[in-house]
Amino acid sequence: MALPPDPFDLIRKWFESFNAGDLEGLVELYHESAAVDAGSDPVVGRDAIRQSLGTALSQSARRTVRTIARVETGAMHAEWRGSEQPRAAGDIATTAGCDDFLIEDGLIRGQRSVLYPLSFQTEEESVAPPVTTRPPRQYPAQPIVGVGGVIMQDSRVVLVKRRFEPLAGQWSLPGGRLELGETLEGGLAREMLEETGLEVEVGLVVDVFDRILLDPERKVRYHYVLIDYLCRPIGGSLAYGSDVAAAEFANPGDLARYRLTPKATSVIEKAIALARTHQWERNGR
Repeated sequence: MALPPDPFDLIRKWFESFNAGDLEGLVELYHESAAVDAGSDPVVGRDAIRQSLGTALSQSARRTVRTIARVETGAMHAEWRGSEQPRAAGDIATTAGCDDFLIEDGLIRGQRSVLYPLSFQTEEESVAPPVTTRPPRQYPAQPIVGVGGVIMQDSRVVLVKRRFEPLAGQWSLPGGRLELGETLEGGLAREMLEETGLEVEVGLVVDVFDRILLDPERKVRYHYVLIDYLCRPIGGSLAYGSDVAAAEFANPGDLARYRLTPKATSVIEKAIALARTHQWERNGR
């Protein structure tokens, strides 16, 4: 396996392999004598790391990355939210935590994992960031990055009806803008949960494009750079919230009645073709 030369890409590869259940792919990212401290007795060496990671993967653990950053000390820091199925229970347990990675010569030399207490998760997920910290949607000083998802299940696609401008009262794909410090995948997973009630696995990029809307005086009222991903549900149930007035699964053959924008229809068509090519709906773990 070719290893990513960039440490940011290496950490993304770690989480990608973890979520895919690729144990050997994970182990290859470590030095032979790497050390991992997960809060109990540290494990040293690839064989011990393989056993430790295998335990987590056996519980169908998944982690959605919220932030990947380089610390001034040189270590890589990743914040994540996750879920797993404990051995003694059939329910899915939610988790959150962070990992600090020490990278040497393109491989992980050391890793320290910290699991946040549930009380921290509850507080973090229920308190929205102050509005004053976010750039305005209208007449922004710079383009706003937005993420959207084509959520597919049983050959149907999730559509939402917008509550506010732009596209107020119109059906579209779920999505929203990226928050400061979020990864694209982490921000997308958050937006999908907020708008549709679904926990999703983030897949391939479907399309990247911009949306610029001018006011009557030809001033830029909205400017979004949008990145749409193929997604599939892995938890939750379809509902609607945030700035959404309705949400439902739609048959791709019946999109005309939703009066989508031509671009939204095009993105859905691209996503369907991509899903077929990569057998996306049939390859879920």
